[in-house]
Amino acid sequence: MSKRWMQIPAAALLLVTLAAGCATRQPTPTAQPTKAILSLDWVPNTNHTGFYVALEKGWYAEEGIDLEIQIPSDPAAALKQVAFGNTEFGVSFQEEVTIARSKNILVVSLAAVIQHNTSAFASLAEAGIHRAKDIEGKRYASYGLPIEQPILGQLLACDGGDIAKVEFIDVGFDAFPALIGKRVDLAWIFMAWDGVQAEIMGVQLNTLPLYGSCVPDYYTPVIIAGETTIENKPDLVQRFMAATARGYEYAVAHPEESATILLHASPETDAELARRSQAWLSPRYQDDAARWGLQETEVWQEFADFMYNNKLIEKPIDPEKAFTNDFLP
Repeated sequence: MSKRWMQIPAAALLLVTLAAGCATRQPTPTAQPTKAILSLDWVPNTNHTGFYVALEKGWYAEEGIDLEIQIPSDPAAALKQVAFGNTEFGVSFQEEVTIARSKNILVVSLAAVIQHNTSAFASLAEAGIHRAKDIEGKRYASYGLPIEQPILGQLLACDGGDIAKVEFIDVGFDAFPALIGKRVDLAWIFMAWDGVQAEIMGVQLNTLPLYGSCVPDYYTPVIIAGETTIENKPDLVQRFMAATARGYEYAVAHPEESATILLHASPETDAELARRSQAWLSPRYQDDAARWGLQETEVWQEFADFMYNNKLIEKPIDPEKAFTNDFLP
């Protein structure tokens, strides 16, 4: 893993920076708030905390935005809605944006919610999977996604393993329950959610994190807008990202309060899981980046090459057009 968050001095610096920003920056006045829609990728969770913090604190309103957060019944449809300008903003993933752009669906990533990939291949400790090659002969809980075999295959190949010796069992989106229920030996999980849930349950996992492995790092999740929205409403995008960045910066410095705000917005969420997940994830939003949300061309290029080489996209994309840092405050 990379350098960890330096909590005390970084938090102090962040507070000074925020205070300075509050003293000097004035929101753009508008006669009537601009209505805008943010479409999430899934039910509210700690990946989304910054949005709810900014909404609760009134920071979108300060920027003259009347923001509606929608939870789509079909997460796959959200990206197209954003691309065609039916909703202004959305939450997606680098791999989805890459696939979309290879098909001339022109969405753009505005910010990386989390600076590095926080997913991992997890197994119960009793399964004896300590390294990638140990996955041979095991049962993998598949979501049925095309990207799974290339990712897991490269992880095995780097350790001298063979993906052909892994049994893929399609479990839909019930990978973690399938793992806990011992119907499979391995599942691809997000450490900030399922990993924390396993700790709460007292279940010991062995994990093979993607970040730091031979698989290229990639941003997951990301905030997106369509090219038409960026071209026609650049001021709205600027104001939206100003409030959003403020929300995530606050969540970095105040994980406990931010978890409480998330629970207000999503009371059906398990409170202990939300609080412990937030404590785990808050220092990883920005991680070793100079500021929250920054994205690098190299990360987009390397992962796009990986996807093209593994026939996950039919043609290369221009990574410089797939993302922008221009709207980060």
